[in-house]
Amino acid sequence: MITTGITIGIDIGGTNIVAALVSSDGQVLARHTIATEAQRGPQSGMQRIGDLVETLLRETEKSRVSGIGIGCTGPLDSERGRIQNPYTLPTWDDVPLVEALEARFGLRAYLIHDCAAAALGEHWVGAGRGARHMIYITIGTGIGAGFILDGRLHRGLGLLSGEVGHTVIDLNGPACYCGARGCWEMFAAAPAIARRAAERAPADSLLLRLANRQRDAISARLVRQAADAGDPLANTIMDETAFYLGVGIANLMNIFAPEVVVIGGGVALSWDRFAPIATQTIHARSGMMPFARMKIVQASLGLNAGVTGAARGLLMLRAADEA
Repeated sequence: MITTGITIGIDIGGTNIVAALVSSDGQVLARHTIATEAQRGPQSGMQRIGDLVETLLRETEKSRVSGIGIGCTGPLDSERGRIQNPYTLPTWDDVPLVEALEARFGLRAYLIHDCAAAALGEHWVGAGRGARHMIYITIGTGIGAGFILDGRLHRGLGLLSGEVGHTVIDLNGPACYCGARGCWEMFAAAPAIARRAAERAPADSLLLRLANRQRDAISARLVRQAADAGDPLANTIMDETAFYLGVGIANLMNIFAPEVVVIGGGVALSWDRFAPIATQTIHARSGMMPFARMKIVQASLGLNAGVTGAARGLLMLRAADEA
């Protein structure tokens, strides 16, 4: 049985929910995953999340648990501890998760955006460890960020921040679901990569063959696979994406002047392919910054970033209460 001082960290995504016991020095001691299955409804979701917590509590002593930190795909209302995200969690609108968990377990719970949680995790024990100023950027189905400024997680009005995917990089760009046009997410997130490839793939291309000639089956992963195999269009799409990533990252570096930019998310698994053009683009567009003193690195915690950072958020909240 685990008896060290611990926190329960939960990471809620559109596909999976992960819960873990996290030690006071950031080590994941035990971890369990279930499918999110948001379409089953929020009541089912809250019950199943609570059952995950029950499973973890059987592996430790409840008296050792300081609370429950939760990172979740947004939008959220962190002030009230409610999930307001029927977009990637269908039917989960104004879900009182914090209230439900606190009532069930008698433990304090805390809800933050999943990008903020991952930022805390990478800053605590990951690729940004020791940095005073750090940006964590996740690039996957969407693009989001968490900001560590002066060693603290930045939270704005309503405890919000990090919707960097909706900064505009082309006034005449494609329409975004947020209501604007030309958002960064519309150029560099996984669906944007797949969309451009599907629209432009020649009928005889390797890319289309890999997708069984179904344009709607083209994914960002298939684009990378086809590029590695020498498909000309796929390589062009990868180069374009690298440029767009560089533009967005340069904008953030110009605003925040971080020591470290940590890149995470599914698309970031191809950072080795994007890095040369992205870095060249960033350098060309951040001439007012001490670029040589800044680092751009891949995230190091993998699937543990969210649960680790969620636990860290709860620990920091408790420390602030006791100060």
